[in-house]
Amino acid sequence: MLVNLHPTARKIIARWGEPFLEVTVPKYATDEKILEALDAIAPNLLARRQLRKEVRFHEMQVIEMSGLKVTIILQNDKPDLVLAKQYAPSKIYIGVGRNRDIDDPGTIRSISKGLRTIAQRNAANYLLPRARQLAEIHGCHPTGWKISYGARILGKCDVNGVINISYMTMFLPDELRDYIICHELAHLTEFNHSPRFHQLCDQYVGGREKQLIAQLKAFQWPLLRK
Repeated sequence: MLVNLHPTARKIIARWGEPFLEVTVPKYATDEKILEALDAIAPNLLARRQLRKEVRFHEMQVIEMSGLKVTIILQNDKPDLVLAKQYAPSKIYIGVGRNRDIDDPGTIRSISKGLRTIAQRNAANYLLPRARQLAEIHGCHPTGWKISYGARILGKCDVNGVINISYMTMFLPDELRDYIICHELAHLTEFNHSPRFHQLCDQYVGGREKQLIAQLKAFQWPLLRK
């Protein structure tokens, strides 16, 4: 278990990381309060753990991200390394050196890192046109767009009206990626999570907000997120 003391945290939050349970606690939380909180949320944490699919890769596996396809191959050029190569939009590879065990945890982390690198390189070109299109459809006017590089926070609208979309949304199916964008567009009008906010967000996603939230929570990421 990894415990992070956060100066602005207001409550104790626990989630499964890679490979530890990560717990964020207010700066002045006592050990007793932390244990009490973990006892209370343990059933939910265990249920989530059971739903998690172990990340595995194999030769010639194709991983799709927002219109791009990445193929995992074995390579001889640098047999001890894992290489990420992009020659064209249709020719993207993660090359696993033949001296590497593709099922080894270290190799899985390296492949995941390569996938994240490719997503970061392409995020602006593939995410922002759709984000702008949705903003136009719903009559929203953000002051700007940015690609963010956090793996956990998938979207954010700041007080200046700038919307940040995480590069990790490249790995989501279209409808979940659109939900993240619409969620942030709704914050331009309602800078909170009030009933009015959810009503607006639900309107933007065609009355499917609750369904999409459930799908996002259950989504099995095809890589280690960090």
